[in-house]
Amino acid sequence: MSQFLFLDIGQLESRLHHDGGLMLVHFGSPLVSSCGFTQRSLALIAPEFSGQMQFCTIDVPLQEVQNLRQYSIRVVPTLVLFDCAREVERLDRILLPAELRLFLRDVVGYYGVPQPAPRNEDPGLSS
Repeated sequence: MSQFLFLDIGQLESRLHHDGGLMLVHFGSPLVSSCGFTQRSLALIAPEFSGQMQFCTIDVPLQEVQNLRQYSIRVVPTLVLFDCAREVERLDRILLPAELRLFLRDVVGYYGVPQPAPRNEDPGLSS
């Protein structure tokens, strides 16, 4: 589930309602170099979140102001985390891959499906 979806802004709403769960949406533009940096950073760390969240990239036409307003995009890149079509977190600044990884770990820990605790299988323990 850590693969990237490449959607246009018109497809996002239906995809959010269809898929549910956590989805990180990268709003960017190929005309802005920092958007490429953010995309590469996400590509590096996305495999670590397989099964926990979905990643989506949307190239926002910067001249289409109504689309920018719809999602309150003031700068690109902007990362928005949706939980079942509801915006729960937003980053509108550039993060290094390590910072982005920590942010995503925190949000998955907070909003994600609880994972079972690891079983203690120490053969030295007896009940």
